[in-house]
Amino acid sequence: MSLKLETERLNLQPFNKEDASRIKELANNQELASILGLPHPYELEHAEEWIAIQPEQIQKGLEYPLTIVAKKENEIIGTITMRIDKNNNKGELGYWIGREYWGKGFATEAVKRMIEFGFNQLDLNKVWALAISRNKASTIVLEKAGLQKEGRLKQNRLLHNEYEDVDVYGLLKFDYKS
Repeated sequence: MSLKLETERLNLQPFNKEDASRIKELANNQELASILGLPHPYELEHAEEWIAIQPEQIQKGLEYPLTIVAKKENEIIGTITMRIDKNNNKGELGYWIGREYWGKGFATEAVKRMIEFGFNQLDLNKVWALAISRNKASTIVLEKAGLQKEGRLKQNRLLHNEYEDVDVYGLLKFDYKS
């Protein structure tokens, strides 16, 4: 299975060790940290530790973390991951885009391609995602990509000492194919 996924403007591909400094640069943003629960400041060792475990995760089919690379700039602008629940044949999407690239449709494009990968290459029955309820941009991305809101989990996530509501989105293979 090739893990280089392509869209019109993006390449989604596995990380290299050298990508750690770019991830540190992009992730070291207070606004992003408040939504994702990332440490702030985001240090180089955070990125290096995360990237180091990825090859094994991919090899075991547990998780597919990929860089989001803008073709035009040939630069990483974010990351997207599909976490696999083998017992229930479903995948959880997670993603983020660097602050300077928000509002340009990159997240939607990457999410659509990852959904296609989940259903067509991984043969999943369901793709789902969580979004912090106050993160309206992320809920818009999920809806544009075809996921439907399945509900809200109240005070489900503790982020930086505050409980956050989380919206649950999902898409079944049957609905994706029809």
